[in-house]
Amino acid sequence: MSRITNYLTGAFLLFLLLSCTNDSSDKTGKTDSLNQLKEELHLEKFSNVNIAENVEVNWNNALQTKKKDVAIVEFDVKEKIPSKIQSSFLKAEMNYQLISIESDGESKNYFIEVFSNNDSEAYSKTITKLDKFKGVFNVFSLNGQNLGTIAINHGNARNISESKALDFLAETINLFYSSSGNTKKIPLCDGRYTIVVEQAQDRWRVVSLNGKILSVEYMDTVVTTSILPYPCDGSGDRDAIILQRTAHYYTSDGKSYAGVSGLLDVVITDPSFSNNPCLVAVFTKLGGSPTFQTYLKNFDSKFSVANLKLSVSSTLANNVNAETTSPINYLINIKFNENNLNRPALSIARTFMHEMIHAEIYRKLLSVAGQPQIQFNTDQLNQLRNDYPGLYDYYMRYEFNILPGQNPSDAQHEAMAMHYRDIIIKTLRQFDNTLTNETYEALSWEGLKNTIAWKKLPIEKQNNILSIISNFNNQNSNCQ
Repeated sequence: MSRITNYLTGAFLLFLLLSCTNDSSDKTGKTDSLNQLKEELHLEKFSNVNIAENVEVNWNNALQTKKKDVAIVEFDVKEKIPSKIQSSFLKAEMNYQLISIESDGESKNYFIEVFSNNDSEAYSKTITKLDKFKGVFNVFSLNGQNLGTIAINHGNARNISESKALDFLAETINLFYSSSGNTKKIPLCDGRYTIVVEQAQDRWRVVSLNGKILSVEYMDTVVTTSILPYPCDGSGDRDAIILQRTAHYYTSDGKSYAGVSGLLDVVITDPSFSNNPCLVAVFTKLGGSPTFQTYLKNFDSKFSVANLKLSVSSTLANNVNAETTSPINYLINIKFNENNLNRPALSIARTFMHEMIHAEIYRKLLSVAGQPQIQFNTDQLNQLRNDYPGLYDYYMRYEFNILPGQNPSDAQHEAMAMHYRDIIIKTLRQFDNTLTNETYEALSWEGLKNTIAWKKLPIEKQNNILSIISNFNNQNSNCQ
C-alpha cells in the first residue's frame, strides 16, 4: 500500500474517480486529474483527418482495471459519422480508445486506433481482454504524435515498431496474456529457431510539391520470402509483420490515408481522370473527409441503384467547372473541365462535393424511376412526392409548375443553395481546417450565384462573398 500512497497521481486518481468517498479533498484531486487529461488531449493536432474532426471522447464512460500495481483507465471514443476502410483482410470498422496507465509511479497516456483482422473477434473495447483478438494498434500521444504500431495476436502484444515509447503499453497488455495448450508452450532457448515469412508490401508513387500531394499512384505489390528468428515466447510474428506492412499507409506529408486507395474501386474512372495528377490528388485527399466518403459510398456497385463515373472534358464551356449528367443506363457521369483546374485545390474540392450532391440527387431520382433513365412522367412524380417530398417540392416549384411571370430555374441548384451548403462547408473544413469560417461559407456559394437564395442576399453581403473568393484564389497556389 505504501507504493500506491506515494504515487497516488495520474491514472490511479482517474481509477479512483468513480469510487465512493466522503473526502472532499480526494474528490478535488481526482477531478483535477481528469481535467488535466482533458486538457492534454488535442484531437485537432492529429494529422489523421478522421481523428481530428470525426471522433469524440465519452468522458462519462470509463472502464477501470487494476492488476498488481498497475491501474488502467480506458475511455470510450466514438466516431461522429461512422466510417469504414476497404481491405481484403481487415474488418471495415475501426475503433478508437483513450487509455491512461500508471505502474510503479510511472504514468502514460495513449490514444489508439484499432484495426481488427477479418478472422478476429470484434475489439472488446479494452486492452485487458484480447485473448480472441488479432489486429494492430496504431498508437498516438495525446497531441497527435504517431508513436508506432503494436500487433496483437490472441492477446500477446508485440512492439513491431521497436519504439521505446510503446514498451510500457505492450508490457501492460501482456500482463493479461496467458498462453494455453501445448502448442503455445515456451520453447527452449538453447538453439536457433526460425520461421519462414511471406511479406507483402504495396508500393505507391507519391508526387508532392512544397508539401502538397499532387498524385498517389498504386504501382504494384511485392511479395518477398524471408527466414526470421522465431521468438522464444512461441507466439510467432507472421501476422504481426503482414499487418504492419498493410494496415496503414502514410504519405510523405505524414498524413494518414488508410483505405483511401479503395475509394477508386467504388466509382468508374475514365483514363482522362485517373491520368490527371491534380484531380487524383484532390480526390485522394477527399478520402479523408467522412462527409465526402458518405456520399461516395452511396455509389458502391454492390448496393447502389446507380453507377458513378469520373471523367475529364475539354469541351465544356469556360464558365463551367464540371458537369454532372442525368443517368443513362444507370450511369451518372461527372465531367471535370480540364481548362478550369488552374485554381487552388480547395476550390476543386468544392467542385467535387458540389457535383457529388448533384449525383446523389440523380441517384435518388433513379431509385424512384425504377428504370435505367429518369423520366418525369406522372407516375414518377407521384412516387417522388411520396419518397422525397423535399425534392418533389423543388422540382414542382422551379421546373414543372412555374407561376405566371416566373422564369424556370434549376431545381437542384435551388435545393442546394437552401439546404446543402452546410454539407459543402463541412467537407471543405475536413479537407483543409486552416481557414476561416467566412472563407468556407463564401466558397460554398460558388456555382450557386444564379439561384433565388443568392439573389435575396443583400448586395453588401454578395460583394463581401465575392471579395473573399477573389482573395482566396489570389493568395493560394493553383492545383494545376
